[in-house]
Amino acid sequence: MGKTKDKLSSKDWFLASVAGIASYLDAALLVSASIALAIWSDYFNINPWWTGVTSTSLTLSVAIGALFGGRLSDKFGRVRVFNIDILLVAIGSILIAFSNSMEMLLIGLIIAGLASGADLPTSLAVITERVSPKHHGKVITITEMFWILGILLSQALGFITSTIGMMGTRILFIWIAVIALINWGVRVFSPKFRQIEHELYEQNAHKNIDAHATQKVSIKSIFSSKKYLVPLISVTGFYLFWNIPANTWGSFVNYFLVTINGRSQSYSTALGFFANLAALAVLFFIYMKLADTKYRYTMMHTGIFLCVLSFVVSGIFGGTSWIIFSVAYFIYSACNNLHGESIYKIWTQSFYSPDMRASITGVSIAIVRILTAICSVFTPVIMNYSPDLLMWLLVASLLICWVFAGSTIKLVKKYNIPDPGIKESGVTEKVAAISQK
Repeated sequence: MGKTKDKLSSKDWFLASVAGIASYLDAALLVSASIALAIWSDYFNINPWWTGVTSTSLTLSVAIGALFGGRLSDKFGRVRVFNIDILLVAIGSILIAFSNSMEMLLIGLIIAGLASGADLPTSLAVITERVSPKHHGKVITITEMFWILGILLSQALGFITSTIGMMGTRILFIWIAVIALINWGVRVFSPKFRQIEHELYEQNAHKNIDAHATQKVSIKSIFSSKKYLVPLISVTGFYLFWNIPANTWGSFVNYFLVTINGRSQSYSTALGFFANLAALAVLFFIYMKLADTKYRYTMMHTGIFLCVLSFVVSGIFGGTSWIIFSVAYFIYSACNNLHGESIYKIWTQSFYSPDMRASITGVSIAIVRILTAICSVFTPVIMNYSPDLLMWLLVASLLICWVFAGSTIKLVKKYNIPDPGIKESGVTEKVAAISQK
């Protein structure tokens, strides 16, 4: 009986799936741009610096979108902003698909990035506000599964179209536009979806508020109160130093394998596809089953360790060896979701009340994406200068991420945040009791 209660309902799945398209589109945009990067570089005849700028324009736009989108959704309505964002993603993707100049390409990347970024904190807040607190780990894992699906489908399409040059990149972004338009149609015109949104809100909104026992807090007080600011710094630091390696390979793995290691576009796309297929399997069969259990942080530490090890091996034995790098990349991709964005999303929803989650998550995502965008400008240059140096920089990034992970867990304990991964959290049982009422 207990196991049945721990399962997500069909309504939870439907809500999380429709909202999870935000994560799908975020990943699909980044990966499709990564796949297209080498082709764009050749088609528009741009140098490594402009290659970095092209990738950075998308990353930076996602950051700015998250910053303002989260705040706008808390102020004017999460569902309203939730629906507008997705339509703009479609418009931006169409511009990218049919771009015949660098100017048009950059405009499309900026529009799609802004809208996709705005949808990330908004969709996350919509989900967690409508789902029981004891299931937050599971529904957040569903958004991560959609993120991986965004990578996988983009890589599959990239592999299929890898021999047709610029036409292949157009197909990639037309597909993104189609998915965004279909999702927009469901969000705006489906009576069933609107009914489920309303029913789940009525059923679970009070549980989320009661579970956190928080009073309404202004955004201004977040930056003046140690209780709120310190967790924001710690969680954001964790996500930043996890995201630097993730964005490096999400945006530049094809460029690295094709330009630095001399592999074909087909090989690099196929490697990414199978590595992320393994990542999806880890998410579904391991992380989703254990995310809301006492093994939450055991998984996190294991994931970080294996990811660090993969880059250490590649750094020692040579980043220019495509065989060693391929194995290291596969291990990294498979283990990267045992920690990182999944636990980051859980923490952003745990430290703050429902009425401020989108705003705070938006601020955090914006900081991370902006700093990651700055790194992206230099990444192709570092790759060309020394692949081994790049590997050791990524090792350092993950080690710093690990330190922030430890500090955040201490804050979870200090503030008695409900968390199944911490035994001494007496509030966890209280949350479970509230959720069953």
